[in-house]
Amino acid sequence: MDDIVLGATDLRVSRLGVGTAAFGLDGYGILSPGEGNVDRADAIASIHRAVEGGVNFFDTAPAYGCSEELLGEALADHKNCLVATKVPIPANLNEISQSELTYWVNQFLDESLRRLRREVLDVVQIHNATIDILQQSKMVSCLERARAAGKLRYIGASVYGEEAALAAIGAGKIQIVQVALSLLDQRMRDKVIPQAAAAGIGVLTRSALLKGTLTKRAQWLPPSLQALAQASERAVRELGTSWESLPSMALRFCLSVDGVHCVLAGIRNFAEVGDCLEACARGPIAPILLTKAYGLGLRDEHLLNPSYWQLEKVDTHQAQL
Repeated sequence: MDDIVLGATDLRVSRLGVGTAAFGLDGYGILSPGEGNVDRADAIASIHRAVEGGVNFFDTAPAYGCSEELLGEALADHKNCLVATKVPIPANLNEISQSELTYWVNQFLDESLRRLRREVLDVVQIHNATIDILQQSKMVSCLERARAAGKLRYIGASVYGEEAALAAIGAGKIQIVQVALSLLDQRMRDKVIPQAAAAGIGVLTRSALLKGTLTKRAQWLPPSLQALAQASERAVRELGTSWESLPSMALRFCLSVDGVHCVLAGIRNFAEVGDCLEACARGPIAPILLTKAYGLGLRDEHLLNPSYWQLEKVDTHQAQL
């Protein structure tokens, strides 16, 4: 497994990382009929398989249900692995004092340390950081103090959209930014990733498979998201691949984008870990395919941001792919 220094930090991360949201959230992503939640034992086995394959970077959050606790158990004997977690923004941020916010943040950090069985958190990201949050710096100041106290090593921001990502880069106190990137969502490729690279900021990308859109699960997208299913069909045609090989191609595309340090693959089971490791071993996609891939990006926020999706169940007979 290739690795790389994460921006201007001293963290050397595997090019492939693991996102753990599916391990702790019920019904996460696009599910085929009859597909249930991830079994705890399978999740732990999947994490161990990733470590054996050379993955050393794992992303989690308190908002991901039991994900932190599960990851702490799975990595109890792998303290050399790096863990990035997140801290939420309080709903009443503008109404509370800096001391109250500091207490809030420290509570979350202490709980994350306990669940993850760590003495220090490698990366703590502001979860769903907005432009306002990044510009007013109250949250960042709390994390800076926690860093000085030895609770964390580096401060990051997990963001949606170009403006928030650019605000994180311009904040001056953020060392790592996490953004969405996939064959269908290439919006960060034009400005955000190059500017992050120029500023020495580590870049983590998530949603390489767009919650299952770039897999055979696309057939279970609801009618309201058929434009996404059609875009996935187009990717299969344009790249000369198959539905079975599309996830590998999609992951390798993200690894091919200059300025990306670590691609977080959201996995659900042991087999998917093996598929991701195999894709990573094949390396970046060929230049001629990369050129074709650049033409597959969409711009519609309502299609590309899963927070707008309504993944209602669909009848098995409606599947079109």
